[in-house]
Amino acid sequence: MKIGLPSHEFRPLTEQELTLVWQWRNSPRIQQNMHNNEAVAWQSHCNWFEGLQRDRSRSFFVLWQNQRPIGVLNFSGLDTFTPEWGCYLGETNVWPGSGIMLEVAALDYAAMGYVRENQLKYSHLLAQVLSFNHAANKMHKLFEYEQVRQEPAAERDGNPFTVLHYSYELKQWLHKREKVLNKLPKNIRLASTQIQFLE
Repeated sequence: MKIGLPSHEFRPLTEQELTLVWQWRNSPRIQQNMHNNEAVAWQSHCNWFEGLQRDRSRSFFVLWQNQRPIGVLNFSGLDTFTPEWGCYLGETNVWPGSGIMLEVAALDYAAMGYVRENQLKYSHLLAQVLSFNHAANKMHKLFEYEQVRQEPAAERDGNPFTVLHYSYELKQWLHKREKVLNKLPKNIRLASTQIQFLE
């Protein structure tokens, strides 16, 4: 780890973090940007975790920053050519570039199959963002995702919203990665070289 920069390790969710992730998921700050913003019962959360253990098409990581859990990164559709990802920061008192670390990590994780096997394991990485989640939509545009469609969803607090669907060709990420990261502050670029996945 470079001096002065935090470490970022993505570790599979275990029972030890289950309560913490449940508390994050039920916080109003996280709920407001979810498709389903209803509270999640503890038993439902446990059932979800049990199902996750048996499902090879999904991965769910906890982001540890300097040995402290601060957020999650999850993937679904890993048994297809077009997996989808989502994330959130459960903690608020974090390093300023933490959200960007999630964005870089998602693309790197999906592209790893291509790099490791010298063939395309996944063709595109997909994402869905609610239209009023301006920070996430701005981030996807900064990273040069393609917005492929927009669909009406429902209402939140009396206001209608849509779901924006994004796609990223992973071959392009391998070519664009340096260019995209060069748009970012130097400390974030340097920290992005230290991202680790532990599986």
